[in-house]
Amino acid sequence: MEENREQEVDLQHYLRVLFKWRWVACILFALVVFFTTIYNFTTTPLYESSARLLIEKENPNLVSIQEVMAVDASGQDYYQTQYQIIQSRAVARAVIERLDLASSEEFFPKPKDHFIAQFHHWMKQSIADAKQWATALLKTPDDRSMAEDASEADSALVSSFINRITVSPIRNSRLVDVSVQAKDPKQSARMANALVRAYIDQNLEAKLGAAKDGVKWLGERMEEERTKVETAEFALLKYKEENQIITDFSSDVEMITAQKIAQINTQVLEAESARVEAETRYQQALALEQSPEMLDSIPEVLSNDIVKQIKKMEVDLYNRMSELSNKYGRNHPQMQAIESELADLKKRKITEARRVVSSLKNQYKLALARESSLKEALERQKSENLLLNKKAIQFSVLKRQAESARQMYELLVKRFKETSLTEEMKTGNIRVVDHAEVPKYPVSPNKKRNTLLAVVIGLMLGVGAAFLLDYLDNTIKLPEEIKEHLDIAYLGPIPAFTPRENPDDIPEDLVALHSPKSTASESFRGIRTGILFSSADIAPHVILVTSAGPGEGKTVCAANLAIAMAQSGSRVVVLDCDMRRPRAHKVFNVSREIGLSNVLVGSGSLKDAIVPTQVENLDLIPSGPIPPNPSELLGSKRMQLILAALRKKYNRIIIDTPPITAVTDAVVMAQAVDGVVLVIRAGETPRQLVQNGLAQLQSSKAHILGAVLNGVHTGRDSYYYYQYYYYYYGEDGQKQKKTRQKKKHKGTYA
Repeated sequence: MEENREQEVDLQHYLRVLFKWRWVACILFALVVFFTTIYNFTTTPLYESSARLLIEKENPNLVSIQEVMAVDASGQDYYQTQYQIIQSRAVARAVIERLDLASSEEFFPKPKDHFIAQFHHWMKQSIADAKQWATALLKTPDDRSMAEDASEADSALVSSFINRITVSPIRNSRLVDVSVQAKDPKQSARMANALVRAYIDQNLEAKLGAAKDGVKWLGERMEEERTKVETAEFALLKYKEENQIITDFSSDVEMITAQKIAQINTQVLEAESARVEAETRYQQALALEQSPEMLDSIPEVLSNDIVKQIKKMEVDLYNRMSELSNKYGRNHPQMQAIESELADLKKRKITEARRVVSSLKNQYKLALARESSLKEALERQKSENLLLNKKAIQFSVLKRQAESARQMYELLVKRFKETSLTEEMKTGNIRVVDHAEVPKYPVSPNKKRNTLLAVVIGLMLGVGAAFLLDYLDNTIKLPEEIKEHLDIAYLGPIPAFTPRENPDDIPEDLVALHSPKSTASESFRGIRTGILFSSADIAPHVILVTSAGPGEGKTVCAANLAIAMAQSGSRVVVLDCDMRRPRAHKVFNVSREIGLSNVLVGSGSLKDAIVPTQVENLDLIPSGPIPPNPSELLGSKRMQLILAALRKKYNRIIIDTPPITAVTDAVVMAQAVDGVVLVIRAGETPRQLVQNGLAQLQSSKAHILGAVLNGVHTGRDSYYYYQYYYYYYGEDGQKQKKTRQKKKHKGTYA
């Protein structure tokens, strides 16, 4: 429920703001709508014609020269580039020349005969002359020429034409609409068609120009490549002659050479192994040659046939000797003959063994010679192979150079023929889908849209200005602001009223006396009740009425509040302590010859200073003559004695003091009273001023009873129209509707 209540209060606040600043909002709204309406009916209508183009991604492949002519249109950047080309100055100049727009009334209209048009033309011409004169002052006479003037005029025409162009791509397609605006519908269609035609022609000319440049460039490169081919082939032929190369170096030749090296290498390994083996056998035999009895252990000796026969013969002789030794003695001739034969066989065996050793030596030397021979052959083959490789590498380099030069030359010849053929072709990747037609209705100004926008913008500006002005207004206007910014009690409002004369000679400011049934009188009675019930234990006896600044109506409020208290039966005295600009005596229409200042300085008695008023139970002590030191007098001990004497005689003492921020009188008196009532002029007193005055009172330990809002307007545009005195009781006691029209006034001021 509280949330709903807060939302309702906020809505009422917004409505109050709008009501308060309604004239500002209405004026802004009316101005926006008014000027928009003038614009709608005075602006020259513009017509728009559109032509539709199809921009293909690639060129038609009429010949196989995609590398030269193909357009990489796969990316969005290509289309953005084309859109910018359509709006380029080069294309615009082409259209201007084709349609002779430099002499067209579309861009250079003739001045009309009526006065407004002539005046407008005169103003434009005067401004142009002034600019030209100012520019001429900054330059020497030779700096500007007729050619420059013509160039500037042409540039302005081109810029004006480009500003009328609109390029609108159609989403998810390769189509684009090119629109041109003009005052004449037929002229807009002509310009749109001329624009797309100029764009297509420029695109074709650019491609054909590229083809011509390509033909020229290819012709020059062909001559260069032909020279390179001749040079490369001559170098290859010369190298073959110098190195006696008959056939090309193929992979078979390299394979045969590698096989030869492999075979020789294998033979070297075998010869090396055979040499090591022969050397080993020879070294073993050579070691045993010095011991004849050990020669038999040499394998080659053992395997020798002659040695085998000798050994067999020795075996036979030993067998025979064994037989004869049993018959004959050692010295027998047969035994000696056998021993002689054995000795001969032994010599023969030693001789044969040495011959075998000599044979092993020859085998070793032969193996060593064969190994050396094969190694030399391997080194020769390697050297020949390295030399052959060097020749092959140089030969391959020269051959590749010749082949590359020839291939480049043949490719250039092919491209030259294709590009020469392309020069004669007029085709592109852009074509017109729909030509521009003459429009029937203008596109600008759009009166319905402009009017709707004017209404919306006018409302937004009006409402925004109202809330901005209300935000900038830092005055206190509502009771909620008193509680929020001042944190003191709110005693009630005092509606604005117009002082008026009455037949009973009652002072006009005393509304509570001459109009007791009025809204203002009821307000003072409500404030009286709020003050009397502001303290829980006892009602305040001495009440000080002051304000933060001058002109907030504190004196009138104090007087009428005193009347309301006196009408309730209390004895009340109004004490005018404003000894700087006293006004209470004027409100009650009495003299101030003898007053409070006389009593304070001792030139008069308190009894003589008290003046009876027209109100029963209400007396007034005027300020008296203005003294030079009001603050010292009000803060004196004599003033305390005066208040003590008045407390005994009166039920309520209402003290009127100067503004808080102006002088210190109110702060001095605030320490001697039971409570302080702060008067705030609604919608006029700045918040900071009230806060400063309140801070001074609080620093002096004054008891703040609360604040009243003075000069509150209760009309239909006011906050109080919704929750306060819309009805009041008439003099006859009957409930009557308030019909008095609100006059233009600010209410009563002190």
